Amino acid sequence: MNRRPPVLALVGAALISVLFSLVLLEVALHVVGYPRTKTSHQRFYVEHDAQRGWRNVPNADGWFSTDEYDVHLQYNARGIRGPEVPYEKPAGTFRVVILGDSFIEGYSVNREDRVAEQLEKLLTEQDRSRKYEVIALGTAGYSTDQELIWLEAEGIRYQPDVVVTMFYMNDVWFNGQSKYWRGEKPAFVLQNGELTLTNVPVPDPRAGKKEKKKESGRGLRHWIRASSKIYALISLSLENSPGLRGAATALGLVAPREEDEDDGGPRVADELSVFQKSMPADTQRGWAMTEAILDEMDAVAQQAGADFIAFHIPFKGVVYPADWEPILAKLGIPQDQLDPSAVKQQFDRICASRDLDCIEPTADYVRVAQERGANGERLYYVQDNHWNAGGHALAAQLLARRIRELP
Repeated sequence: MNRRPPVLALVGAALISVLFSLVLLEVALHVVGYPRTKTSHQRFYVEHDAQRGWRNVPNADGWFSTDEYDVHLQYNARGIRGPEVPYEKPAGTFRVVILGDSFIEGYSVNREDRVAEQLEKLLTEQDRSRKYEVIALGTAGYSTDQELIWLEAEGIRYQPDVVVTMFYMNDVWFNGQSKYWRGEKPAFVLQNGELTLTNVPVPDPRAGKKEKKKESGRGLRHWIRASSKIYALISLSLENSPGLRGAATALGLVAPREEDEDDGGPRVADELSVFQKSMPADTQRGWAMTEAILDEMDAVAQQAGADFIAFHIPFKGVVYPADWEPILAKLGIPQDQLDPSAVKQQFDRICASRDLDCIEPTADYVRVAQERGANGERLYYVQDNHWNAGGHALAAQLLARRIRELP
């Protein structure tokens, strides 16, 4: 008489078979390196700073991976991407200090492809009579106000011959705000026409939460999220399914996106209000702050014996009209209420009224984008709004040309 195996034995055998299959799949995915493990730059390489709101973590070393790029990020002891440069300038050296946000930190490209490194190479090739050094002070999320604070505290210590600030359209909104995506930031206010710094020291958004975060980073669940390729594959599928991502986030299967977290802070639509034909009062105030801050940066640079250049980084949707409509469609802003040239016009106005040396390269980016588009090349990534190596190279060429024209 045949006896059936116990139900528990069947279940156990099935579980062992499934577990063995998962282990084999995990190993196979690690071998082929798919999918790439996405990392969050904001979480892994940024820490609180009482003066500027946040800064890059000193001596941090790791990879930043997205669907479009894998970049090795290395920061020196001062929290600056790249090798540490002495403050004292060697004799016969011409120094350029560039201040900016994620475009200048350049986390979307290899370090040698950044505008700073390409500019240094161009200047050296064009003039062998002296040594050129270009120092990139860039941190993701910074606005012009934080760049001014950084310039005053550290930038001028490098004894620059030229100071460049890389202005981007979302600087306008945040120059008038004391809060960013991850927490609070310093903010200037105008009092009798003079800039006054407020919200400093900046409150630490993680105060009282560090121990809890540390404990939550231990154990099997943390390992699965950080290392498992199967988990990454499931997360990728859920991320690409808008209908499932919300439920998966609620269940803890997918980490919430920063833009999904409603902390009462600004939204992307606020940043893009600079393109509205009828700008909100807060945006108008942001432009007033931007004008005063750029003027102050010029004064600080000149007082330090340096020339000052303000460079406008064009928004991707302005350079690539085909990218413009999909971006705005997500925000629900009617097309007829927007002017893609609005930021350029305001930037030009500020440069003229304050007598600033400025580079407004929108026409150059549009022209080169059209020329290279015929060969399938771009200056910006498709999904990401940042420059690729080509976009950095064009900025370096335009800056090198202007620096050569300086007296």
